[in-house]
Amino acid sequence: MPLSRMFPQIVVLVIALLGNTVSANAVLSRNYHPYSGEYGTPAGTAFSSSGEHLCGPITGFRVWEGSSSYITGIQLEFSNTWSNKHGIDTSKMHEVLLFPEEYITQVSGKDDTYIYQLIFVTSLGRIFFFGQPSGYSFNAFPGQKSNVLLFISGHSDAYALRGIGFHWDVPVSPVRDCRSVRG
Repeated sequence: MPLSRMFPQIVVLVIALLGNTVSANAVLSRNYHPYSGEYGTPAGTAFSSSGEHLCGPITGFRVWEGSSSYITGIQLEFSNTWSNKHGIDTSKMHEVLLFPEEYITQVSGKDDTYIYQLIFVTSLGRIFFFGQPSGYSFNAFPGQKSNVLLFISGHSDAYALRGIGFHWDVPVSPVRDCRSVRG
């Protein structure tokens, strides 16, 4: 069959393929959260609070510091329900409860083979420092002004957090009852 006679069929095929690609990309974009990281070292046991974020927005967080200046653990509170702990909980724990309609809008810190420092900035301008200023600096923030910290992921080992990443999006309303989620 000459190419000129196949042209209409090729055009229809290309349009059909592009339509499927656009549809697939639209579905992916609805489930994709902008990501900053992973800062530190992607080694050890992986963790993520994805799924727990469906309980609602972050309303608080806990950070554990080790005596050797590492950040050893972290835990988020979603709509007043504490998530699973990530890393280990040592003796020095700090707890921050956010005000209503207050969100985490930036996380900075220091890393190397471990996470040494975390600095949280909120939508109300509050700043919280944890750990020691040792290692390489990082600064994570959402790509869009309307986005806030939705959940975290990363790696930990028996001593501390090895790496951490931040997932951003618009604040979420609770989509499930999370009273059974406990860390």
